[in-house]
Amino acid sequence: MLARLGLVRSALAALLAAALTACESTPVAPAPEPITGLTQGAWTWVPFPDTACQDGSPTGLAVSPGSGPDLVLFLNGGGACWDYLSCEVLSLATRGPFGEAEFEGLRSGVLPGSILDRELPGNPLADATFVFVPYCTGDVHVGDRVTTYTGAGGPATWRHVGRNNLDAFLRRVAITWPAPRRLVVSGSSAGGFGALLEYDAIRSRWPASAGFLLDDSGPPVGEGSISTALVSAWREAWGASALLDPLCDGGCRSGFGAALTSVAERWPQDRLAIVASLNDAVVSGYFEVREADLEADLRAMASDVVAPLPNARVFLVPGERHALLTSPADYTQGVPLLGWISAGLGGDPSWASELPPEGP
Repeated sequence: MLARLGLVRSALAALLAAALTACESTPVAPAPEPITGLTQGAWTWVPFPDTACQDGSPTGLAVSPGSGPDLVLFLNGGGACWDYLSCEVLSLATRGPFGEAEFEGLRSGVLPGSILDRELPGNPLADATFVFVPYCTGDVHVGDRVTTYTGAGGPATWRHVGRNNLDAFLRRVAITWPAPRRLVVSGSSAGGFGALLEYDAIRSRWPASAGFLLDDSGPPVGEGSISTALVSAWREAWGASALLDPLCDGGCRSGFGAALTSVAERWPQDRLAIVASLNDAVVSGYFEVREADLEADLRAMASDVVAPLPNARVFLVPGERHALLTSPADYTQGVPLLGWISAGLGGDPSWASELPPEGP
């Protein structure tokens, strides 16, 4: 009996020693560090070695501290792809590298006149701190998968890791600006979809702040608006089911209306703004629907998805133009777009959805 106890004790000691050795040899991830070396009102590129574009090259963030207490996370757009045809033949998504040089091209050519332009007259976000999140993964910022596509030109590996990149960014942004008065999560095109689908994950980093979603040209159309096969292809290629299934309670199989409803219910004190063109040529192309059918889907979204939510509104304009926040001063629908955004941000109780009248 004593001999058996001795063997048991020896075995337990060996197991304990092995466990301690494993703990000692497992590397501990370093604590995230605040972003430093910034100048108020100026843009600074911040490299993140632990991120990746589709080609494996690292990317980073562009940051411009403001004089006010608000924080704006803007997710950039740039298409999407999900198979060899869309990624390699048609090149429907922005590729890497995306570093400081690529941001400088946008800063001088695209940001002037946009919602990230402090000099834009009437910009309600002019005093906020801007955090520009680049896009080079082809997955509307929700991917968590490395996929190899095969075609006539040979295999092509795409790192659809937009969600992993975003997580790396948020770890440092959250400790750099731990308590903004208001958090604005925005984006255009692929970034608009990303802002909506990642809103809960982003918002959870700053639960004590006021929240505002500004989704431009990433419309959360209801179920049945997009081909189920197409959405399934996106989910599979990007590894997005882990995000979408709990967010949409198993929905989001042929539309993203359930995602907006979920966000509205999880953050009932936040305001959620959807901005889009009724006949957006880019969105209709990706949804594989006619522009006239997209208008019907967007009107149905406004009435069936947005209207029942007490904290969500839409601003829809006629025409085919895409990414309204690149030139928000150009748009008026009942009220100027910038004034509408300002009313939403300011908690104006008269803030209402704005749509063009139906008919020829």
